[in-house]
Amino acid sequence: MNDYLTAHAAWETIGNWFTKDTAIECETPFMKGMLSSVASKVTKDLYFKRISFRYGVTAAVRAIIREQLKCEYAEHDEGYVIHVAADEITVYAEQERGLMYGAVTLSKYVDRSHGYVNKGIVYNVPTCPVRGLKVYLPTEEGIAYFKKFVDMLVHFKYNTVVIEVGGAMEYKKHPEINEGWVRYCDEMYEYSGKTIVIQEKTFSWYKNSIHAENGGGRFLSQQQVRELVDYCKERNLDVIPEVPCLSHCDYLLINHPEISERHNDPYPDTYCPSDERSYELLFDVLGEVLDVFEPKTVHIGHDELYSIGLCDKCSTKPAEQLYADDIKRIYAYLQERGAQTMIWSEKLLNAVTSDGKTYGGSERRMVDYETGVYMGETIPATHKAIDLVPGDIIMMHWYWGIERHFDQPFIERGMPVVFGNFDGPSFADWSTRLSDGPLGGIISNWSALKEENLQRNGVLFSMAYAAYLFWRDSYDDTQHEETASSAFDELYRYRYRDALREAGSSAGTSYVEVVHTTDHIREYHQFIDGIYLDNKEYRIGEYVLEYEDGSRISVPITYGFNISNKDRFWERKLSKGSVHTAAQYSVDAILYEAAFTSLPVQIGEETYYKWLIANPFPDQTITAVRLLVDNPVSGNIWVRAINQVPDRANASKAQAAEPIRILGEANLASN
Repeated sequence: MNDYLTAHAAWETIGNWFTKDTAIECETPFMKGMLSSVASKVTKDLYFKRISFRYGVTAAVRAIIREQLKCEYAEHDEGYVIHVAADEITVYAEQERGLMYGAVTLSKYVDRSHGYVNKGIVYNVPTCPVRGLKVYLPTEEGIAYFKKFVDMLVHFKYNTVVIEVGGAMEYKKHPEINEGWVRYCDEMYEYSGKTIVIQEKTFSWYKNSIHAENGGGRFLSQQQVRELVDYCKERNLDVIPEVPCLSHCDYLLINHPEISERHNDPYPDTYCPSDERSYELLFDVLGEVLDVFEPKTVHIGHDELYSIGLCDKCSTKPAEQLYADDIKRIYAYLQERGAQTMIWSEKLLNAVTSDGKTYGGSERRMVDYETGVYMGETIPATHKAIDLVPGDIIMMHWYWGIERHFDQPFIERGMPVVFGNFDGPSFADWSTRLSDGPLGGIISNWSALKEENLQRNGVLFSMAYAAYLFWRDSYDDTQHEETASSAFDELYRYRYRDALREAGSSAGTSYVEVVHTTDHIREYHQFIDGIYLDNKEYRIGEYVLEYEDGSRISVPITYGFNISNKDRFWERKLSKGSVHTAAQYSVDAILYEAAFTSLPVQIGEETYYKWLIANPFPDQTITAVRLLVDNPVSGNIWVRAINQVPDRANASKAQAAEPIRILGEANLASN
């Protein structure tokens, strides 16, 4: 029954029921709604009389923690205690965010047990202060999903969301920015992958990746963005707007090419840091972002800076000075307005690997991505700027996975560090590296803010997995398979929580549970940088549900969505070096992309995938399920079980469910 994120808990063998008759004494509407949604709808003679929320932890509860959990309570802004007594439950915390995490944990307990909660105590604090996701702004049609996604962040106890703004928000002083952004993105959306062609295969110089998916290539009004920010803040999320500066400035420059650093680029992405007009435009944009977001921190980008010191105004200045002066000027602007500065920090690293490869702020010869042939231009070094910029800028460090010693330049200087582009499953030696002082991790989704993209890019699995690192002080690398299994299960339960909760609302079948696998295999792709996802392209077959009255419904079988390959590896291997020096693990991305809409399970040496089909006619009996394979030559589908689950008591017990007769073609193998 434990929430898998909870590190410290002790339970008795007896408990009580949390029902619709239990009073919820909570002043925060969304927290109260969260708990109300999981309360048992069945009337019970014995039930908790109330759930209450209290600031501060009493001496008596501290004594219980000491006695039963063998640890001392320590005041923490995000920590919480849940004390379950005979007829009441009390959530304690020092701050509202802690009370929220307590409510989340309690709702998970109640949901899993269908209302029954054992007496006991839970006490937990996070392992790090920054736990976040970096995303693009949604489309106007995607605003509803953005809010669902924010609620999911709360469910996994994240506290930070970085939202890239770019051209995807209305600018009242400069509407030409939005007009240029839309026109530019329309051109980039011509076909899937065009942005890669523009970035890597069209010009004889390196270009920034193109973020045309931000806002769906359109833009939201300031009022719409403000409402999204308010929604996040109401759920105690720190909202950090990312306003790309210096590099990744295509959104500024499409209609202002006069301030670009590289004048012969038809799609300029870097402004001239020696042109005063650059800052007149940039500070107008920053001013509007500050007004809408009212942030404590602003992310100013500065990654992938390739066009340095090219124009007449810049060519005589050292690259590190150009870079540092730009950062300091923006830092001073933000500091004057009460905002802290965050940057992507790789250009401050002399990132030369043990085998001589150069990255980040080291001097780099531009070579063709495919042939390796030198293209005639060298990117000057900028790494010396690390000692020229203010030391309290938050370093978003995304080179943590190349070589571990790239962490040290920031740590040695006492700079605040957050691991950017974080990935829990592949991160090596988390506990040791965290003890050096980094603030935490922020996962990135470099794609449209859509559920299917987040899943197929592995972001949802990484989010569930990383939550374990962020909340379990006992985590170490030996616990990977246990953690992966817990993350798979938690994602699956979250995805199908309504189906699992509402099963039994009628006498018929609420849903159909399928356990299947395939030997079909496709190369793994991330749908980022202009590679667009169309799940229809991954269809490999369908199930047809047949009813007693003769009606039928068809449900597609989609590779990477509700089924995947059977020969997956669950363990992970260090990609380079020893356990003490390696920066990351190699993991099976094909396994992870199917998580959320399906539950990967190991059966013998093979991996099967369990998922649920909602039954649109719960009052009718399903007489058979027919499997149709689109192209038998491309692979087989094996069905382990198809069960109809008619009541909530059996919702998570496949062995108690009633099997459905399976009808199939040549490629069906029923075990």
